[in-house]
Formats: sequence, C-alpha cells, structure tokens
Amino acid sequence: MSPELYVFDMDFTLLDVDSSTYWCRYLVEKGIVKDPNFLQQEAALMQQYDAGTMDVHDYIAFSMGVLSQYTAEQIEAWSDQYAQEVLSQHVYPEARALISSLQQEGARILVISASAAFIVRSAAALLGIKKDQVIAVEIERQQEFYGTKIHGHPPFQGGKVDCLKAWQQAHGLEQAVVHFWTDSSNDLPLCRYADHAWVVNPSASFAEQAKQLGFPILHWGANAGSAQD
Repeated sequence: MSPELYVFDMDFTLLDVDSSTYWCRYLVEKGIVKDPNFLQQEAALMQQYDAGTMDVHDYIAFSMGVLSQYTAEQIEAWSDQYAQEVLSQHVYPEARALISSLQQEGARILVISASAAFIVRSAAALLGIKKDQVIAVEIERQQEFYGTKIHGHPPFQGGKVDCLKAWQQAHGLEQAVVHFWTDSSNDLPLCRYADHAWVVNPSASFAEQAKQLGFPILHWGANAGSAQD
C-alpha cells in the first residue's frame, strides 16, 4: 500500500487572507516601513499574481528590500508576532479541523506556498505544522541578514511540482499518493500532478476549470456549504 501525503497551499486555502499582503500591511501599521507608496506598489504586484503574470523574484526583491537594515532574527521575530496577532484570526475553521484530524491520524502533512518561507513557517506553526513540513520561497542570507534574492527554486506555479517532487525524492516518498488543496489557478500544474485535488473557494473561472477537470470544490469560511462536484 502506497504512503499518502497531504499537501496544502496556504493563502486563501488554509487562511482566508494573503499572508504576504497582510505582512506588508503589518509592517506599515507597526511603523517598520514608512514609504507612503509601499502598499500601492504591493497591490500592483498582487494584481499581476491574480492574472498569473507575476514574477515571484520581483515580489521578493520588492518586499525584502525595505527590510535590508534588519537582521534575519529580527524579521523572523516580527513574523512570529504577526502570525500570532493577525493570522491567528484568519485560519479557516474547516482547515483547522481537517489538519487536526490528519494530525491525529499521524498523516504526513506539507504546506507548500509561494510566500516567503519565514512567513509560511510562522503561519504553519499556528496549526501545529513544523518547519520541516514547509516548502516555501527561501531567501538568500548574507551573514545575519536576509538579501533580496531567492535561494534555490521557488515553489511557484509549475515550480511547486518541481519542489514537491524533490521533497518526495529526498524523503523516499516518490510513490506516495498525493492529496492537494488550493484556491488558485496558479496551482493547476500541482493539481494535475496530485492524485487527488480539492479546490477551496475558487474564482468563477477557476471553478469552471475545476469542474471540467473533476476537482471537487469546497466552500470554506463565509462561503461554507457542501462540496460541489
């Protein structure tokens, strides 16, 4: 019997917000970032993400550039505080219940996200998911500081498949049955790679694609209701 692997996107899948956007807002609210145009520029990049045209390298360079004077240790501490103060209020109840049930069964769980790894690890910890159960965008380090470039291959769009395959190979789970949950059409490559995929609160266009491909649609949070075929 093949082992099973339960893989979750994070933003708008486990959480009802985009953790990167809310992180940027948090930095402004706390006075860490003072550029009056920062949030407007971030919103423009996220419009590109929604259109499937964003280059994740551009987003990381933008969002990390404003933190260049702070140590990685300080940034990670802020990220943990951010998760506790903000993201803890935005976990889908259905996601929390599903993760808890899988953990009780001893299931192998992974979170895979195109957000910065330090944010994803802080958010995943809210659900009892450990750092080594996270695949996310790793950022290069320059001694005790983060840089503005991505380290390694980012798990974005088709890159999520590459990163998951590499993780499976490293853990001897190449033959695992993969279950995957996501909200985003950017994750269609991983939906197709997975043995089973579920789509959470999709846009109208992604919902239509999901129906054509036979992926069940889940309505979580304020959209709660029965899954659709």
